[in-house]
Amino acid sequence: MQQVQEVKLRIKGFHDQGREQEEPIEIVTIGQMIQQKDFLCVKYDEVIDEDENGIVQTQKNTLKIKENHVEILRQGTNLVFMPNQTTFNYYTTPFGELEITIHTTCVEKNDYDGGFRINIQYEMEMNQTFISSCNVSVAVEF
Repeated sequence: MQQVQEVKLRIKGFHDQGREQEEPIEIVTIGQMIQQKDFLCVKYDEVIDEDENGIVQTQKNTLKIKENHVEILRQGTNLVFMPNQTTFNYYTTPFGELEITIHTTCVEKNDYDGGFRINIQYEMEMNQTFISSCNVSVAVEF
């Protein structure tokens, strides 16, 4: 039987598009972690919009963590990060699909007492055009 464990996630993302200094994006949320046979699965909701009446829209996300391999599954896309590899993905929008290319340079998982941190560094292209250099850090606390 799989055991579901509630966890706290702190996700920080930085995108350098070669222009002015970009502010990092940070999300803090609660999720559920499940240890599968050959990977760790962390599911969480992300607030994507809040209207003037305070009604919040969320998006369900899943992190699949394997040895030197992280996948982020979101509505409309499945991003795959593998060190020193290039992956091709498609992002579905109401206006059609966009091709996303990810050149991953680093995926590191560091365990510590009470949790772990994953750092991912990559470059992103959309429809074969450079978009940004990115750095994402995911801290999971038990």
